[in-house]
Amino acid sequence: MTNQTTEHIPILVVDDEESLRHTFKIFLKREGYGPIVLASNFEEAVYELANNSFELIISDIVLGGNTGIDLLKRIRELNMDCPVIMVTGYPNVETASDALRFGAFDYIQKPVEKEQLLKTSRLALQQYKLQKEKVKAEESRERYRSYLDTLFRSVSDAILTIDDDMNIVKMNQAARSLFGSINPDVQENANLATICNDQGSCFFKEETEKVLRSGIEITEHRIEFESLSGKQKILSLCVSPLDDGRGGTHGVVIVIRDMTVCVPKQEGNRRSTFHRMIGSSKVMQNVYTMIENVGRVDSAVLITGESGTGKELATEALHLESHRRHRPLVKVDCTAIPENLLESELFGHKKGSFTGADEDRMGRILQADGGTLFLDEIGDISSMMQLRLLRFLQEKTFYPVGRDTAIQVDVRVIAATNVNLREQVQCGKFREDLYFRLRVIDIILPPLRERNGDTMLLANHFLNHYASLMGKPINGISEQARELLAAYHWPGNIRELEHVIERAAVLCNDSTISKELLPAEILYPQDYKPMTPQVQETHIPDNEPQFTPQFFQPDSLKDAIIAALKKSGGNKAKAARLLNIDRSTLYRKLKELQIDLNSLDI
Repeated sequence: MTNQTTEHIPILVVDDEESLRHTFKIFLKREGYGPIVLASNFEEAVYELANNSFELIISDIVLGGNTGIDLLKRIRELNMDCPVIMVTGYPNVETASDALRFGAFDYIQKPVEKEQLLKTSRLALQQYKLQKEKVKAEESRERYRSYLDTLFRSVSDAILTIDDDMNIVKMNQAARSLFGSINPDVQENANLATICNDQGSCFFKEETEKVLRSGIEITEHRIEFESLSGKQKILSLCVSPLDDGRGGTHGVVIVIRDMTVCVPKQEGNRRSTFHRMIGSSKVMQNVYTMIENVGRVDSAVLITGESGTGKELATEALHLESHRRHRPLVKVDCTAIPENLLESELFGHKKGSFTGADEDRMGRILQADGGTLFLDEIGDISSMMQLRLLRFLQEKTFYPVGRDTAIQVDVRVIAATNVNLREQVQCGKFREDLYFRLRVIDIILPPLRERNGDTMLLANHFLNHYASLMGKPINGISEQARELLAAYHWPGNIRELEHVIERAAVLCNDSTISKELLPAEILYPQDYKPMTPQVQETHIPDNEPQFTPQFFQPDSLKDAIIAALKKSGGNKAKAARLLNIDRSTLYRKLKELQIDLNSLDI
């Protein structure tokens, strides 16, 4: 071997004779091997093995109180697969047998001649290299096989492989599903000549025979036929020869695409789900179609609708329908962030730009670069933030707080609000130019009361979710409870429905949700007047204000909110539930009434 082929080959030499160790080192170094590490006993050798990697080990059979066989055992315990050459001064059949049995490549006899040492080392390293290349090739083949299997399983097109004798070697799941409705006899290990007497259900047999004979691919062959259920299907067929790598073929691969799935859905075949959105009503079909169309473009979108109608889910669907689906979707609840922190939260800040800015901060806009930025409750931001946001939408650049260099980003903006922004514009609370910038396209989410038939679809979904979450065997809703749920007007929309079902699931000790488990406003709608916010009956100490309608008059609203915050320990979400108002409403009132949580004794 030359230095070019032997460099960077670490070798461990273990021998208790110093002169022999150094002699071996000189021989090996001159041949170009290295680094050469020396060990004088078993313990030193074990230490080196634990801390370094070697491609060859040369060890004396006698190592003080231990033997080379002990070292061989330790090497195998450490799962090292490098070759080991044993050196012995007293060779015998038993010693050689033990060395080979425990994995030694070979053994050589003292006194060791230079050529013998180098020849044995060279052979050991060559075999080790071949073994590593074999393992690497096998791992590569296994990865490739696994990749093909995954691809084979996951594609929506039906795929079959057929050998030269017309046997079906493999089918993916899509193929099994397709032929389950066409010809169940078409399955793995079946022979086409045996099962395909009827050309109608084995439309690919003739094409397969042609390709096997000619070796010429057949592409985009469209076939029309009737399935077992009487459904008319149109299939696109592609038959390609499988190359054997030697200029010949050893079968074909068939790809079948069901073109009938491309036919638009008819009125009676509505979608009941769309990403995480649920609903089969006509108004929701329109929403789904709108999201599909709008998702393809990068225009700004304004989603409007009452609280609880699913604006966040609509945003997720828009993002997933866009080319940005593999990039971030960054959500910002404008009412959940204090006004003095919103600018930094959105645009980021430079270290030292204000008190508390201890380090540079990447804002939400930069986090969303290449993806989508969702601004929830956009109607509640201040005039200053409206201006900054308008400039960003116009120029697609922004300045982090305390920085004078602009940053350019590629972000699609989706905003949402449950307030009437047009009215906000008319009364001067919202900039008209920003309103039109945000509302390039608007998507209006209908309230639940206008979604005919969706209430029970959603109720069943929430019931399955909470029954599974709570580990309860609840599997249905009584007919009486269904009628009440369907008749209720749902001022809180889907969010209110979810809470009602969650409450019922908590209280249910049976397999069915009965009407008694529904709240009073649903059981007795004639007595329930959706007026000023109020809460269900709860025990409150005498020295605390009661959450009754009078507290929501202008002169006592602040007291009611403060009492709710104290009752909830400062938790704004709980306080909003106590007041029976939406969380965004609470945030807005906190700002309007200038209620500082830090000044409250909570």
